[in-house]
Amino acid sequence: MSKKRILLKVTGEIFLAKDGTPTSENVLSLIRQMKELGDAFQFGVVIGGGNFFRGSQHGSKMGVRPSVGHQIGMLATMMNGLMLKDFAEQNDLSAELLCAMPSPEIGKPISQQTINGSLSKGELLIFTGGTGNPFFTTDTTAILRALQIQADEVWKGTSIDGIYTADPKIDPTAQKIERISFQDAIEKRLGIMDLTAYAMAEQHDETIRIFDIFAPDALLKAAQDPHFGSTIFKG
Repeated sequence: MSKKRILLKVTGEIFLAKDGTPTSENVLSLIRQMKELGDAFQFGVVIGGGNFFRGSQHGSKMGVRPSVGHQIGMLATMMNGLMLKDFAEQNDLSAELLCAMPSPEIGKPISQQTINGSLSKGELLIFTGGTGNPFFTTDTTAILRALQIQADEVWKGTSIDGIYTADPKIDPTAQKIERISFQDAIEKRLGIMDLTAYAMAEQHDETIRIFDIFAPDALLKAAQDPHFGSTIFKG
């Protein structure tokens, strides 16, 4: 039986404790869960770099030009990817680190041939460096990499337990949405993902699950319960 392929897009904040200090606890939990799901699932991971640097946020605040800020943010994802690969290998999970920004000392350049080779070996694929170009978010990168690995679903692990009508951290009246079409998400301009990611996913019929990556056993719950979190689908 072939394994179900998942592209997991995860925030760089998994490397932070609640008080903002660095921790490996969350990452080690994800690795444990991916190992438990290994008989039925294979994962590719696109990891953010917000624990180090957010190009659009920190760059603009510091006065760095936008294109440079985005490059710095892409480098931040490579640092996180290197940590993720190291933790995976320490826990006997074979992993390949792929870099969209050429850095042979860190990981392999991204190509379809390299991706296919890692998939055939059953490795965890860790995608870093964004798309290699500024002005593209890790959300859009996640859809791109999902298409390259022919993912069955995209799982976006964030700090919110699903999609809401407004930011629940700001608006206490925000209502959770369990299922929504891409078209409705675009029309309502729901900010859980950017519009480019929505459009790409809709065009290629790539279902997206949104859930709280910090919830206990979040990956196991996503694998077992289709109602865990929220789902965006092609209507």
